[in-house]
Amino acid sequence: MASSTQPLFIIGAPRSGNTLTRRVLMASGQIYIPPETYVFGEILARWPKWHGLTWRERVWLACAFIDRHPHREDFEIESLSPFAEALESAPKEARTVHHFYNEFYAFMAREHGFTEARWGDKTPWNTVYLKEIVKAYPDAYYLYLKRDGLDVVASQVKADMRNIRDSGQRWIDANTACMKHLKRARRAPLTIAYEDLVSQPEAIFRQIFDWADMDFEPEHLIRVPEKLADVGRHAHHAAVTRPITPDSIGRGRASLTPGQLAELPDGFSTMMETLGYTAGSLPQAAQ
Repeated sequence: MASSTQPLFIIGAPRSGNTLTRRVLMASGQIYIPPETYVFGEILARWPKWHGLTWRERVWLACAFIDRHPHREDFEIESLSPFAEALESAPKEARTVHHFYNEFYAFMAREHGFTEARWGDKTPWNTVYLKEIVKAYPDAYYLYLKRDGLDVVASQVKADMRNIRDSGQRWIDANTACMKHLKRARRAPLTIAYEDLVSQPEAIFRQIFDWADMDFEPEHLIRVPEKLADVGRHAHHAAVTRPITPDSIGRGRASLTPGQLAELPDGFSTMMETLGYTAGSLPQAAQ
């Protein structure tokens, strides 16, 4: 079993199987992965700039960043004050951003009824701060999930997350960051295609668990942990608790209209080919 000081980051563009993977990993009872934290990378990037603040001020300021995020309610935790108050008395040698996060994830785990010390994160927005995250956690486990860009765009638009152009650019940017910054990780990252994940779930999740130094059982694929918090709060997570199927593969290609395809950003087709997906006859603007 891996040490709790070696977190597991599920990295990739939105709608790439991040939440499904979180559900299966947590079903094993060997790791706690909270709802999306959104500001993990931002706090990490800002922490060095707070060098003039006291430890108490850093703790409460970081909690304020978490507390004021629009999706804060997804945690389904009444207050972060007990966490911050307890952390104030941390010994001087432990007053680091790593200790802050170790204790923060442990606090959320306890609040949600989990006892396993190892933690992970599956926030897609972490790709924006991936350079900082890999620098701070070079020995972490990085699971990179990739997915056909057309399916990702169609899924984001259906979930009313972004428009066509912004969805396509977000997909390009997220995958660009993963390919660029994960090279600096000391532990070899694992890249998994969403299409393989949902078509061969037992074989692929067994591979993921082995790579993550965790024990896999087929029942993890069907067990749904309690208190997944954000999963029950958002319609776009509805399929997460259902049996794993490949039914969503190709939906983007089938549903996006020529007009919508014409709105895709520059470089979309190039990224499709880079990731091993067939771009087909995308409009010239997306080449």
